Amino acid sequence: MVNLNVPPDEAIRLLNERIEAIGTIKRTPAGLDYYDFVGWCSRTYAAVDRIYGVGDFRPEEIRMIGLFNCSCDAHTRAVIVADAYYAKLQEYIGQIEEAGKGSE
Repeated sequence: MVNLNVPPDEAIRLLNERIEAIGTIKRTPAGLDYYDFVGWCSRTYAAVDRIYGVGDFRPEEIRMIGLFNCSCDAHTRAVIVADAYYAKLQEYIGQIEEAGKGSE
């Protein structure tokens, strides 16, 4: 079951915006700029918080994908973590779309 604080079309739009914003994270020769990636994560957490209701596991789940506590080698690892965020946000979109089919 998906409990949303916003209409499904707005939730999907917000999630798609965060997915598209992955492409705007500054790049370095080694991968993604760590601090720009941290900013992207913060805005993504805020979007997920806005979408899902209190008590929903998704805001905590998205945070658990994780930031690493050290910026050493973070540029390379940020690419891998960004892929995990991408997959999870796509999964959320699929869940919202599937829930919408059940209510039709």
